[in-house]
Amino acid sequence: MKEKNSIAFIPLNHLKSKHFVVKEYQRGYKWESEQILALLNDIDYHKTGKYCLQPIITDESNNEIELIDGQQRITTLYLLLHFLDETKFYTIDYQTRRASQTFINNELSKMSDAIVKNKDWETFISSYSDIDNTVNFNNVDIYHFYLVYKEIFSWFNEKSEEFKNDFRLKILNQVYVIWYDIKNNNRNLSAEDVFLNLNAGKIPLTNSELIKALFILDIQKRFANEIATLKSVELAAEWDNIENQLHESEFWFFICDHVYYNNLDTRIDLVIDLTNKISPKKDWDGMEAYRIYENEFIKENQLNWENIKQTFNKLDEWYRDKELYHFVGYIIVSQIKKLSEIIKLSSGKSKIEFKDILIKIIKSELNKSKKLENNLIQKIYDLDVINYEDHPLECKKLLLLLNVQYFLNNSSHNKFPFNLYRNESWSVEHINPQNPKTFKTVGQIVKWLKSFEVYYEKYPPIHLEIIQEIKDLHNLLSNSENENKKLSELKLEKTSIEKLQNVIDKITNDLDLHSIANLTLLDRNTNSKLGNNIFLDKRKVLLDLYYTPKEKGVFIPECTKDVFTKNFSKENENISDELFSLKDMSDYKEHLKKQLKLYYQ
Repeated sequence: MKEKNSIAFIPLNHLKSKHFVVKEYQRGYKWESEQILALLNDIDYHKTGKYCLQPIITDESNNEIELIDGQQRITTLYLLLHFLDETKFYTIDYQTRRASQTFINNELSKMSDAIVKNKDWETFISSYSDIDNTVNFNNVDIYHFYLVYKEIFSWFNEKSEEFKNDFRLKILNQVYVIWYDIKNNNRNLSAEDVFLNLNAGKIPLTNSELIKALFILDIQKRFANEIATLKSVELAAEWDNIENQLHESEFWFFICDHVYYNNLDTRIDLVIDLTNKISPKKDWDGMEAYRIYENEFIKENQLNWENIKQTFNKLDEWYRDKELYHFVGYIIVSQIKKLSEIIKLSSGKSKIEFKDILIKIIKSELNKSKKLENNLIQKIYDLDVINYEDHPLECKKLLLLLNVQYFLNNSSHNKFPFNLYRNESWSVEHINPQNPKTFKTVGQIVKWLKSFEVYYEKYPPIHLEIIQEIKDLHNLLSNSENENKKLSELKLEKTSIEKLQNVIDKITNDLDLHSIANLTLLDRNTNSKLGNNIFLDKRKVLLDLYYTPKEKGVFIPECTKDVFTKNFSKENENISDELFSLKDMSDYKEHLKKQLKLYYQ
């Protein structure tokens, strides 16, 4: 049997005299009437050309073929061929199911006679109890042999001998299997590992690997040996180049918009599905594209590799164009549109036209509105209104766009790292912490209160009332014995807790701590290091991370660094402030408006 790249497409007649082994990790035979009827009808309805069965996965060595996936089909075909007088066309060794092996090798003729005589299962199997033997044939395997064989007999019962002979020839010459031998797959998996992975949903043979095999088989069918070899090598090289580039993290996470593809060993599956306008669905087996190419192969239509290359080349072009990279990447990562939709929108458009389309998509997102209780219409992304409490996801999209726009405005070749954004669970960070009651210690709460006391004292007399309230709380909580305690451990009176909450509410409302002007983006690792600390403490930790050698998984966005260093603030003397002031927030918001004005026009 000729093999190419681990996979072959072979007619059933090539299995003659083969020896199959079914090892102990395999389950028993389970086919019933429904499955065998579907197979018989499918083969019958298929009048011309090849009829392809699902892949058979094997491990071949020492003239025996270990069946990893395909035992059910190989056993069923054995029963069918026996009925059609192709007895012992190949052999099957069920290593731990000796009764099944003995029965299928020696007792099928007796079972056939019983079925012809219309004996039911109980009558048939009871006949063995009168025979002196040590083999118990009354088991689940043999019961299903009986069910399937009886259905085969019934299906052929009123058909002519000529029909049976034609059907036998069709099975031998027109029924093909995709044959995959794990010995040549370079994955260093045992047969049992492959079986366990298969049954855990980790299919060892991906959609794209089967499609690649069909392309190579198609080449071998269409060209003479030497030319076929050259074209096969060329296709394999192009295929591997695409696969290798898709495994580059920066490229992959710029385009990948579905977790399904992240879990595959091969990534070209995404490009193939995009080419064929296929999207993952619920309860999806991932083999839809394979079935499309298989059908074309069976019809003997030439398979189109150029279309797949064109899809990839388009993605590669977007990746290498700075503007397209950032527009497309932002739209995909923000889940505004799917990659398949963007590809469709790009069809027949020049690069300039396509960029205009992408900008309009972002504008459309930022132009979304909602109806308020008074029936007024409110723009969700209005920078003067949007806040984290009502629209956390939209705040995150805005802050991401700010960081993307930073790279678009920068003349360097650097790009926004969508791979880090997607892999590090970025989140929205409050620049000034919004709730001191979540601090770990009373000392942190005191420090937070002190920072606002210092801030408000710069603007007397309008803040005299809250200054006094903060001082009262400071005096209540400020005690060296309390510093490392939790707030709950102080057992404060209800009135004291209410006073603290009242001050928190006043500060939150006064500084609008949930507004976009008090928000920035941070990755998970950096966020955990900053903790729920006051502004200056966060600033120190963040700058230490930014200016020291980069830790794995830590990426400080430039816009976030600029917020904490107050680069957007117009009064440089504020750099030593204990907090991010109203003036800082106002300047930051103006910066947001300036940077994102393209999308609000």
